[in-house]
Amino acid sequence: MSGRASKTSATDEVSDADRAAERIVVDMIRAAHPEDEIVSEEGGGARGRSGRRWLVDPLDGTTNYLYGNPQWCVSIACADAEGPLAGVVYAPALRELFHAERGRGAYRVATDPDLMAGGSAPRPAAVRLRVSDATDLGLALLADGFSYDAEERREQGRREALILPQVRDVRRMGSAALDLCAVASARVDAYAEAGGNEWDWAAGRLLVTEAGGRLSETAGVRPGSYTLIASGPGIHDALARLIASVGGL
Repeated sequence: MSGRASKTSATDEVSDADRAAERIVVDMIRAAHPEDEIVSEEGGGARGRSGRRWLVDPLDGTTNYLYGNPQWCVSIACADAEGPLAGVVYAPALRELFHAERGRGAYRVATDPDLMAGGSAPRPAAVRLRVSDATDLGLALLADGFSYDAEERREQGRREALILPQVRDVRRMGSAALDLCAVASARVDAYAEAGGNEWDWAAGRLLVTEAGGRLSETAGVRPGSYTLIASGPGIHDALARLIASVGGL
């Protein structure tokens, strides 16, 4: 695909699709909420004075997108002085929309392309999300992610090798926002990853907590970074202790 460039390393790419999606999302937010601040991954944000902030990842999972893997999405969250207010994660290739509002739960909707384009088909029902009820860490399925920096990835691999025998298995799907949606949907029991940015995690964090899950942080492999841990409540403390014991991911 043309229009590729690198972000943090040669393996961390940005595409024309990232930039095009950002323009669409930022322009829509700016038109509807001109006083709000917008922070977007590709830099197309805007200052604001309303006290609300929009956090936009226009294409989370760019590498997946470039390879034709359907695990990619658009992630948008709005926060106010009290924290996350609303969040939405849309995965077009998976035909799924996840959304949450503070105090009102988290939901998943199966999307129909014809309906999204203004068709007349009946709207599908929203399914309320609930995190896994797992209580045994040894039977927990963990999603995670690695750095694009080769040396950091090497160290993360070493630490993950210490974690792997103590959980059911590990999944590496390539989109932090969708990993958090998977926790909220009980498609995995937990998620842990270091080095993300607030736009990667903002909508997903709200989805997890509104689905009854817990979040915590511990050190990350890179100095000054942190590992975000998300899971159902039954395994959270044990998982946090395990990840902290290896120094984070």
